[in-house]
Amino acid sequence: MRKTPLTLALPATAAVAFLFLPLAGILARTPWSTLPSRLTSHEATEALGLSLLVSAWALAIALLLGVPLAWLLARVDFPGKSLVRCLVMLPMVLPPTVAGVALLQGYGRRGVLGPALESLGITLPFSTAGAVVASAFVAMPFLVISLEGALAGLHPRYEETATSLGASPLRVFRTITLPMVAPGLIAGAALTWARALGEFGATITFAGNLPGETQTLPLQVYLLLQDDPEGATAVSLLLLLIATAVLLALRGHWLQTQEKGRSRSGRGPARGVGGTPSGSWGNDLRQPSGQQKRRTEAVNHAAPEGPGHPGPAPTPHPLRTTVTGATRTTLTAEPGTTIAVVGPNGAGKTTLLRALLGLTDRATATPLHLGDKNVAGEPPHRRHISWVPQDTALFPHLTAVANTAYGLRSQGVPKNEAHRRARHWLTRLDVGDLAHRRPGSLSGGQAQRVALARALAARPRLLLLDEPLAALDQSTRSAVRHTLRTHLADFPGVCLIVTHDPVEAVSLADHVLVLEDGATVQYATPTELTRHPRSPWVARMLGRNAWRGRSTPERTVLLDEGASLVTADSHEAAAGLAVVGPEAVSLHTAPPTAGSPRNVWQGKVREITAHGGRLRVLVSGEPDVVAEVTPAAAAELNLSEGTPVWVSVKATEITFVPL
Repeated sequence: MRKTPLTLALPATAAVAFLFLPLAGILARTPWSTLPSRLTSHEATEALGLSLLVSAWALAIALLLGVPLAWLLARVDFPGKSLVRCLVMLPMVLPPTVAGVALLQGYGRRGVLGPALESLGITLPFSTAGAVVASAFVAMPFLVISLEGALAGLHPRYEETATSLGASPLRVFRTITLPMVAPGLIAGAALTWARALGEFGATITFAGNLPGETQTLPLQVYLLLQDDPEGATAVSLLLLLIATAVLLALRGHWLQTQEKGRSRSGRGPARGVGGTPSGSWGNDLRQPSGQQKRRTEAVNHAAPEGPGHPGPAPTPHPLRTTVTGATRTTLTAEPGTTIAVVGPNGAGKTTLLRALLGLTDRATATPLHLGDKNVAGEPPHRRHISWVPQDTALFPHLTAVANTAYGLRSQGVPKNEAHRRARHWLTRLDVGDLAHRRPGSLSGGQAQRVALARALAARPRLLLLDEPLAALDQSTRSAVRHTLRTHLADFPGVCLIVTHDPVEAVSLADHVLVLEDGATVQYATPTELTRHPRSPWVARMLGRNAWRGRSTPERTVLLDEGASLVTADSHEAAAGLAVVGPEAVSLHTAPPTAGSPRNVWQGKVREITAHGGRLRVLVSGEPDVVAEVTPAAAAELNLSEGTPVWVSVKATEITFVPL
């Protein structure tokens, strides 16, 4: 352990002594010999019973009014929110007697609401009801603040995922929100109860000190202190023990409140240098397309109705929609189509998914036809669109089988039937033996399989996967990718997969949607995208160099950066991209003479990174270029950051793609 600095240890020790000494005084001055008789006297038991009654009712009022208030403060932005939060905390810092005076002016006979209450036969001052109101007034802030903190620490994706599975807002709040913030709620409720039990100033000012009606234990301590100090100390010890027990019982829950619901949420996609993907499409293009695979594999995976079948036979649901707002695109896809959504960070990929789900105001999907039904006007839980977030958002308080059955239960399927179908899907995804585990005991790959099973078990019309493999290591990613490819084969709807990995796009998707700055740049098959990328970002994602420019009939491309490149083919004057593979770029330590390359320029090595068994060299020049060389060539050229080099590219290696 680290050695504590003396300058901190001394004042910290003094602080503990300062707080402990008065409490130790109570223990030292307690009349232990007469303690049982004093605590079991009629006055003490009557005051204790009244205190328990008042604090219980105060807690009930705090729960009834404070839980909705905490939810609004944590989840809703509205004018005057800071003022409302200040108002909530005010009773905690007000002197208790001032709080009592405020209650008299608000609810007393001559207060603002007093005459109206009297007309209804309700009199609060100097009554047990008044003691309840006083205790609730000063204690409710503890519940609101504690629960608001727990709600703020709960990632909204859990609730949004539950909504996408078909759960109504009330069901989401009851089955997801409350269980996940239970530690914060319990802590707040216990503190509220303890504070109400010990309330004195507001109670005596607003409710008086009437034996058997408003004389709670703290008020009895005040009276005993005048005539029987030992009796006051004995009753004080009782209150001290109750408060200490509450705090000790809450300690663990209090610390866990902020951590609950955050597991797995910190994961992010693995990136290469500069935030670009480290993979490339390469030989994956030789694989058959995802749609061809599905047509072949669907025959092998189709299951007839029967005891093992997950539910009713699926109905095909083609997709047709137009998205406007922060993301702008039009999508039309037949059933069984998988669309990979790619683009740089901030391009609008997640906004697109949230617009389809109906979970954002930044973009709107109208119309949104899934099959023959336009669901654009439906609330999110009635759209039948399942969503798998990047962090899976498995509900931590439910087992794997209960997670998988959640969508079916939300749709009204009986529990036994829902769990039977859930086990079927878990078994199909090779995690059936983990049905009774909770998410915290699952690996990343297992959690992704359970999340996919949960989404498919809900029988969605549209399936949305947000970077489903980004948080996995390379070996696990390959296995889960195979699982995805297999089980998307007979999915009857359309699937959208947001990804930064070109291997995922080519191995899983039939079409690739490229978004940049919220707009569609290209929508094509993987093969077409590879042959004719329509933006520099797409070319770089494919592992190629691309420069914007304008072609001329003289077989020259005038780059926007000011340089020019010579091509082998003639093109009409048009704007477009000059595309070159990094393997076609040669590096030299002197101006090249062999082969007479048509495009030669000077530059300086800025960065060298490993790429499989080769090295990628980023060269700054006019223009910047990425070359791919072998380690042996790099050693022969003595390449390192800052090394001056000559770059050459043959005219036949340059492809011009008109835009």
